[in-house]
Amino acid sequence: MTCEHVRIGDYYAIVCGRDRVRRCACGRRATLLCDAPKGKGTYDKPLCQHCAVSGGPDRDFCPAHADQARQERLEL
Repeated sequence: MTCEHVRIGDYYAIVCGRDRVRRCACGRRATLLCDAPKGKGTYDKPLCQHCAVSGGPDRDFCPAHADQARQERLEL
């Protein structure tokens, strides 16, 4: 079963089902979402275990956002 966050106006819903398989950009099955900040939520780009970059407990980033976070930390 897969679940996804769906935006409905100003609200979010979690929709679960068996029919939709989310894929990472590399083509593998996505089991994670990118946790990079976006507005009031997170980016939520589908990620596989192989491509995800850990940003700490329960924080996973896509490679592009991981590089961006590293550069922002270096500039501080």
